[in-house]
Amino acid sequence: MLPRFAAGPVLGLAAAATALLLLVSTRYGYHRDELYFLEASRHLAWGYVDQPPGSVAMAWLSRTLFGGSLPGLRLFPAIADGVLVALAGLTARELGGRRFPQTLAALAVAVGPFLAAAHLAGPTVYDILAWAAVSLLVIRILRTGRERLWVAVGAICGVALLNKETILFLLFGLAIGLLTTGRADIVRSRWLWLGIAVAVAIWLPTLVWQAIHGWPTVEMSGNLRREHSGLGDTLTFVPLQLLLPGWYVAPVWLAGLWALWREERFRAYRAFAVAYGVLFVLIGVLIGDRPYYVLALYVVLLAAGAIVTEGVVEGTRRFFSTRSPGRRLIWRSPRTAIAFVAVFGVLGLPVSLPVLPASMSGNLQLQTINYDLGETVGWPELVSTVARVYRSLPASERSSAVILTSNYGEAGAIDRYGPALGLPQAYSGHNTFWWWGPPLPSESTTITVGFDPSDLAPDLAACTPAARVHNADGMDNDEEGAPVMICRHQRAPWPAMWPAFRHYD
Repeated sequence: MLPRFAAGPVLGLAAAATALLLLVSTRYGYHRDELYFLEASRHLAWGYVDQPPGSVAMAWLSRTLFGGSLPGLRLFPAIADGVLVALAGLTARELGGRRFPQTLAALAVAVGPFLAAAHLAGPTVYDILAWAAVSLLVIRILRTGRERLWVAVGAICGVALLNKETILFLLFGLAIGLLTTGRADIVRSRWLWLGIAVAVAIWLPTLVWQAIHGWPTVEMSGNLRREHSGLGDTLTFVPLQLLLPGWYVAPVWLAGLWALWREERFRAYRAFAVAYGVLFVLIGVLIGDRPYYVLALYVVLLAAGAIVTEGVVEGTRRFFSTRSPGRRLIWRSPRTAIAFVAVFGVLGLPVSLPVLPASMSGNLQLQTINYDLGETVGWPELVSTVARVYRSLPASERSSAVILTSNYGEAGAIDRYGPALGLPQAYSGHNTFWWWGPPLPSESTTITVGFDPSDLAPDLAACTPAARVHNADGMDNDEEGAPVMICRHQRAPWPAMWPAFRHYD
């Protein structure tokens, strides 16, 4: 028999997390990826260079229902985060946790860096949610032996693969864990193989798209691995895992990891401890600059650790109640333990969410801790700068002018804000944006954004600096100081030059 579900605190925390995300959804602005997804939603397909179609489909739904506004775009990620918080509590319950562990696990997810992933409309929050749902179902299968649940696991994995391929890491880690902890018998389950068939069937349209287009995601992944898999990235990956779920809950998840590996009561779920170790090494070595790829596994570790913490807190309370009844310690009772996590979680919110004014975040250099904070600032100013340069052209040049950007964020911003300022659509060779080109083959004046003259020399000439991009909040982000140039000579028609502008990264 499972403990009673702590519906009040767990669902209350889930609702509070969703409400907080909606409250801050309009602060700062669009992220570069959100601008990209909005434009991609006008080019619906079963795949894209850098991802499957899931996040783009959600952007299309948001644009259809809410016009692509920030609150509408970020509504579904906020709801997904609320569900994730509830799943954390349910995972603690599935492992045998009572009211306190369920509440602590849900709280650790509700106030932690998980919020940073859920603030933005993108694949990460749905990926974490899928990992958590699959983990919960696998734990239930291991506890109850209900093998038919493998079909549900396969369905979730199939949908997750339409959003992001990284759930394959979880499946690989769990497979190694199950095989090395005496559960090789699971491989013989017909329900497991039926679940695999369901996952592949759901994923198949994206696989076909990738094959038809020459597996561009494989090419891009190789480029990223060469660029971001050095020794420095791996060394940084290790300490970041202590900070990733929130430093203040490190004792909780470390206790959970140890308990899953060593304690008899968690023996059935030891595969998750093995999976964490496998993924820690695998992701740290292959793509060390993506430490958040492991984030979803901390839901299970926090759930197990919350159960261990309850025993520690109860033992501490009994110890001090018999020796020094008047003394109070921070972890002496469940209430103070919850308060500790809540207080430090709230104090860390400015790093995860745009709760401070953008200028203050820039002054504190918070974007160096949370890169995405900086990437939600300055897009209207960038488009206004390009519009001023565009209006400075003679009318005869404006009619055929081409706007070429160095990345999809700049192009997405121009396509989002540019029509109101009279700008034509933007072109870029970055990832899937390259497939939406080239410009018309006629000779034209080109306004470039984010390029150095040396990058353009083989294809565009007579380039003169026209402006530099600056944001009003002084945020030192990737676009701050980006050059805007006017190029009045192209060495060949656009279709001939266009292959040279392609870059997958």
